[in-house]
Amino acid sequence: MSHDHTDASDLRRALGDHAFFAGMDPRHLDTLARMARWSHHPAHSWLAHAGDPPDWFHAVVEGRVGIEIDAPGRAPLIVATLHPGDVVGWSWFVGREPWQFDVVALDDVVTVAMDVDPLLDACASSEGLRHELTTRLLRVVASRLHGTRMQLVNVYGSER
Repeated sequence: MSHDHTDASDLRRALGDHAFFAGMDPRHLDTLARMARWSHHPAHSWLAHAGDPPDWFHAVVEGRVGIEIDAPGRAPLIVATLHPGDVVGWSWFVGREPWQFDVVALDDVVTVAMDVDPLLDACASSEGLRHELTTRLLRVVASRLHGTRMQLVNVYGSER
C-alpha cells in the first residue's frame, strides 16, 4: 500500500485493514478517515514526549514503536514495543491527560494519525462511535496491563 496519498479512500482502506478497527461499523470508519492523515516517522524520531498534550491518536501501519520511561541513573527503558495493528496515544480518551511516556520510532514508522479534537467531537456526537472506541481502547489497556504484569513477574517473581 502506498502511504504517500492523503485522500480519504486510502486512509479509509488502511483503517479498515488495521487490527484495532477490525469489524468496526463502516460509517464510523468513514468518520475516522475524514479526520485522519498519514504520518511518517523516521527511525529514532519521536512521536511524543512525556508531558506533551495528547494531540494525536496513532494507528501503527508499518514499523515498530517503542514506549519508553525515564529511569533515574540509567538510560531510558523501553517498556513496550508496538507493531503494525497496534495503537498509541490513548490518553486523550480519558480527560486529555498528557502523554505519560516517551514514544520513539524504532524503525521507519508509518501511522494513520487522527487529530484528537475532531475525534473527541465525533465521540461526543455519536454514541455508537464512542462505544466502539471505548471497547477497543479497554482491550488495549487490558493487554498493556497484562504485559506489565508479565514484566513484573520476570523481574520480581519468585517461588514460594
